[in-house]
Amino acid sequence: MRRIVFGLLVLFGLAVAAVAAVPYVLPLDTIKTRVIAQVEKAAGWRLRLDGPVSISVVPQFSLVAEKVGISGEAGADGIEFAKAEELRVDLAWAGLIGGDVRVTGLRLVKPQLFLETSASGLTSWAPRRQLTPAEEAAEILGIASSGDAAASVAPETPVESEAPATTTEVAETGADTGLGALARIGVDRLEIEDGQVVYQDRRTGLKQQFNELALTLAAPDLTGEVALESSFIWQGQAVTVTGTAENPLGLAQGATAPVMLTATVAGAELGVNGDLSLKPLLANLKITGSGDNLAAVAEAFGVSGPVPAGSFSFFTKLDGSKDAVSLADLTGTIGSLSAEGQLQALLREGDPSHTGRLLIREAPLADLASLASVPVDATGQLAADLRFTAQGLNLDDVLDSLDINGTAEVRRGKLSGLNLSETLDLPGSANDVSDLNLQIALKGRDAPVSLSGSLSWLGEAFTVQGQSTFATLMSGNPAKTSLRVKAAPVTAGFEGTVSLNGSADGAVSLETANLRDLLARFGRPVEAGNGLRNFAVSGQFDKDGQRLLFKDTSFTLDETEGTASGSVSLGGKPSLQAALTFSRLGLDPYFSSAGSASAAGASAGSGQTSGAQSAGWSDAPLDLSALTLVDASVTADARQITYDGITIDRGNLSADLKNGLLTAKLADLSLYKGAGSADLTVSGASTPSIAAKFSLASVAARSLLQDAAGFDWLEGTAAITLDVKTTGASQKALVSGLTGTASYQFLDGAIRGLNIPKMLRGLSLETLLGWQDTSEEKTDFSSLTASFQIAQGIATTSDLRLIGPLVRMTGKGTTDMPQRTLDWRVEPRVVPTLEGQAPTPRAKGEDKKLAGLGVPVVIKGSWDNPQIYPDIAGILQNPEEAYKQLEALGGELTKIVKDGGKIDKDALAGAASEAVKRATGGNVQIDVQKVIEGKADDEEVLKAVEEGLGLPSGLLQGFGFGKKKKDE
Repeated sequence: MRRIVFGLLVLFGLAVAAVAAVPYVLPLDTIKTRVIAQVEKAAGWRLRLDGPVSISVVPQFSLVAEKVGISGEAGADGIEFAKAEELRVDLAWAGLIGGDVRVTGLRLVKPQLFLETSASGLTSWAPRRQLTPAEEAAEILGIASSGDAAASVAPETPVESEAPATTTEVAETGADTGLGALARIGVDRLEIEDGQVVYQDRRTGLKQQFNELALTLAAPDLTGEVALESSFIWQGQAVTVTGTAENPLGLAQGATAPVMLTATVAGAELGVNGDLSLKPLLANLKITGSGDNLAAVAEAFGVSGPVPAGSFSFFTKLDGSKDAVSLADLTGTIGSLSAEGQLQALLREGDPSHTGRLLIREAPLADLASLASVPVDATGQLAADLRFTAQGLNLDDVLDSLDINGTAEVRRGKLSGLNLSETLDLPGSANDVSDLNLQIALKGRDAPVSLSGSLSWLGEAFTVQGQSTFATLMSGNPAKTSLRVKAAPVTAGFEGTVSLNGSADGAVSLETANLRDLLARFGRPVEAGNGLRNFAVSGQFDKDGQRLLFKDTSFTLDETEGTASGSVSLGGKPSLQAALTFSRLGLDPYFSSAGSASAAGASAGSGQTSGAQSAGWSDAPLDLSALTLVDASVTADARQITYDGITIDRGNLSADLKNGLLTAKLADLSLYKGAGSADLTVSGASTPSIAAKFSLASVAARSLLQDAAGFDWLEGTAAITLDVKTTGASQKALVSGLTGTASYQFLDGAIRGLNIPKMLRGLSLETLLGWQDTSEEKTDFSSLTASFQIAQGIATTSDLRLIGPLVRMTGKGTTDMPQRTLDWRVEPRVVPTLEGQAPTPRAKGEDKKLAGLGVPVVIKGSWDNPQIYPDIAGILQNPEEAYKQLEALGGELTKIVKDGGKIDKDALAGAASEAVKRATGGNVQIDVQKVIEGKADDEEVLKAVEEGLGLPSGLLQGFGFGKKKKDE
């Protein structure tokens, strides 16, 4: 560039000399030819003067040339690196006469400079080689002439005998051409109007363009002060440059000269003031800058990435050479944020390196938030002490190699106006974070950046831990990042990637031991009740306006586990849209009464009868308030559903929840080796209501009834239908309010603990005292059916029917579900038929001996341990016929009954004592013999025995017990 400046000065000097010497002696064409020749000889450039050339003497001596162009070595094919529409040179008459040429004015109209460096390093302004006619002809023909070895080896090096004099040579020889001649030239005013300068380096891809160039240069003495004023458009920004330089000729010759420049761009002012030497390149400068918008300045200089948009200023002392640059006493401010530091750069060719330090003592967080255009109110301080190294010439290379060690701290911070309240539908206090104390530690490019500290939010103290991959982060790529925020009620975290532009992609996690308490702490209280305790969620989350999107998210809530994909609308009442997969769906916490959920859950998990089943229904208030928290529309595939001890192995669920009303359909249910479907409607109002329709087929009856109702004395394959509804504020109230219908059919099963044919064949006093559960005994059946009408929780049937081997049974009765009791009367009859077999042929009249025998049986009491005994009143309606059949069958009872139905009291007493002992476990001491003989008035004792054994009142007295003998 220096060669261009002084080449142009040589050009102007020669033109002036030509004009001064022969303005009236030579014709204009001759002048043009002479000027072209002198320029090419002195500067090595080819000058084109295509337009007219004119000379005027009034009011001053002037030379005007139009259509001017200049080309160097790269312009051999006609490409010019400089051209202008008009060149005007004004000369002072006194200078022409005295020999010191004084240019009073030099004006370029629409000049264009195209400065280019090719991929091989050749510049467009390089001077042309000086060739003899023979050499030029040989080059045109593509052959080498004799003695041209040097040119062929180094084609860009001018022939020594014809090369232009260098600046040093001119200074030393005092030649009248070049700088020696220019020393006697002054330029009162150089003007450029509407110029353009384009610089392009094809080696690096760098291209800069300056348009609308307007320049005024005052240089009355090139060994004195030169003043510059200019303006142009660069990077779309209006730029002005003004300044002065002392002794430009001395500066070109290697002298040190003071310079002062001031530039304005994008509303900022940049200044350079100090001493400069060009040969060798040395600088001792003070550099300053200030402006109203740092971001605009950064944009003008092509700096990408986030830059704060605030006022700024800086100062530094620069000491530099072509090999190294040092910035000392570096200070800068952005708003009221101040920093200081230093920088050293080693400018090794192709591998520049940088080291430095940045120190921020106490910067207000308010200014940082303002500069970052973050709309929050902030207090507190930021402090940092960072040392760094980097390599490269451009910003991208520097960031890619940046290595930082040090710490940055936020102290006593508080942030307000975070807009979290509206976004997450939280209390207004959610917009404030206080007691913010954070530390960021950087330990080198290859080590992770670590974050630690604490803060307070919504009245809770949180700790913060995190780290990120520094090298990846600084390269602008997504960096692996983890963050964990923990308080007493909740732990939240993030695992994924983040970028410097603020984008993030990864899994967010949240965990709490008590979701109900957490909601209350965060201003979303839920009515007291069960459920909403243990909660954990982890998955991919994103935000779209007021919607929170989640994908492949795993969760645990109370006794439920699964995965989900969908969205939640956060504005106002949350609304959930989701597709769910439950590995387990536990309903006990939400449909059990307060205070019993944990026990029910524990018993269900252990496979034992729950407390509600063993002790009765709970009358504690039932809490279904969880249904009012959200609106939802979900589909689900459940691999296990549990409720009150019942387990469904698999099912498909579709459910809609709106304003506390849940409507659900369960299809393809797989449970207890069978299948089923269900429709369920549940209202979470203050007084809950439930409507349910169930249809089950081929289920294992014993397992189902044991889990659902706590009794296990009935087994088989069952088909069950249920259509009920109820309303109530507790579990007991819901059961008491049940109305609807039900039916069941048990196939190929058994009544466990009871062998009806055997008992009918071997009646004994134990039968009279009530058949007790005997696990070894059972009554097989091929079918057992009944249908029920349900009102106020009491199920009534009149069509019970059992068909089995050797027995048929009909019956009717009620099941009191609120009291968990049975009151049934069944009529079993022994028949000569085995299950799955045709009747065995018998002699005529033989089957009649058994076919007519029937003993009405009463089943009464708690349904998990009912009393089963014969209806004696039914037997004694025809005692003679009953005795005959019993005598034919045999059995212990016939040993007690003598002729005419009289009782053998001794046998009866022994059997009764033994039976009472077994029935009561030996806890009741009764002298049955004295009672039978009438020696004691023991009616009250017998009543106690009857009550203790659960016998019908007066049963023993019906056989003559307890009556005293009359005195003879």
